[in-house]
Amino acid sequence: MNRQAIRLHGIAIVSTIVAIVVQLFHVAPIVSFLFSAWAIIVLAKLIGQSTEALAVYFGSAIGALLGATFGNSVELILSIIALKDGLNQVVKASIIGSFLANLLLTLGLCMIAGGMKKPVQRFNRARTGRNSVMLFVAVTGLTIASIDSFVHPIMHHVASLSTGIAIVFLFVYILGFIFSMFTHRSFLAPVEEMREAGGVYYRSPWIAAIVLLVATVFVAYVSSSLVDTVTPIATLLHLSPAFIGLIFFPIIGMAPEFFSATLLAVHDQMDGSIEITVGSSLQMALFVAPLLVMLGSAFGHPLTLVFPATDVVAVFLSTILVTLVSLDGESHWFEGVMMVAAYIIFGLLFFFQ
Repeated sequence: MNRQAIRLHGIAIVSTIVAIVVQLFHVAPIVSFLFSAWAIIVLAKLIGQSTEALAVYFGSAIGALLGATFGNSVELILSIIALKDGLNQVVKASIIGSFLANLLLTLGLCMIAGGMKKPVQRFNRARTGRNSVMLFVAVTGLTIASIDSFVHPIMHHVASLSTGIAIVFLFVYILGFIFSMFTHRSFLAPVEEMREAGGVYYRSPWIAAIVLLVATVFVAYVSSSLVDTVTPIATLLHLSPAFIGLIFFPIIGMAPEFFSATLLAVHDQMDGSIEITVGSSLQMALFVAPLLVMLGSAFGHPLTLVFPATDVVAVFLSTILVTLVSLDGESHWFEGVMMVAAYIIFGLLFFFQ
């Protein structure tokens, strides 16, 4: 393990210990929020570095899948804890916020970072085309559920429809995994296979896997403190819980995807960057959201797939933008700027709601 790895692990351990101590002493919510958020971000970087190291051993396709899965583990943990506390509005906002943050902000920053080193970066059009179709399926489900709630505003009907759509989403997600990893793996192969790991070096994939799992466990523990501060901070800063879910939670939670995807983009591996960022959005819509719908009933806090009209429109427009950007199988830094600009516009919309 090199010096950079030792430094990162040391910072992660110290940050986690401080966050736990602050939580035990019940300090001011804003202080607890800041220390918990910092610890999660550092641990998220460790998760990102570990998944990228595993990608070197097992290939970029597996690496991108791990990056998206463990990247979303932060958002999933935060959402489950918030759902248990009955913060359904925050959970729904977090789903939409994570979708937009990965699809626009993270991917846009990846295109900017990669475009600074290479004028034009290329990626597999077939893979991005499949992702675009799956994104539209997700948008279709969310739109249908939201529109139908206005026509049949009966809780039982809305809950039943949401559960049915959640099952379809899970079915599509599982088949999409089989399609990309087994039946059509060569068809969706990256333009260039991953060549090197950037950042932390592990001598064995087992060490990287252990670090990945331990970091995820610590994230789960620290996240409980972060969720407890949502309501007090929203009151203190005169922000709605929904805005915290739409902006704060996703930016903290997307740290693993950000570090992993950016490293790949800088190394001219845009296939991996797109698979992590778009894959994370797909996981949020087709796996995490349906899972939370199922868990909501178990926790006694039923969660539906009915979202505010502005959220649905934002998801629909962002899906169109990503589809248009990926049509030619190429990206450059200015396309990244436009995607980040779209995210800022949506952020302003949510702030002034």
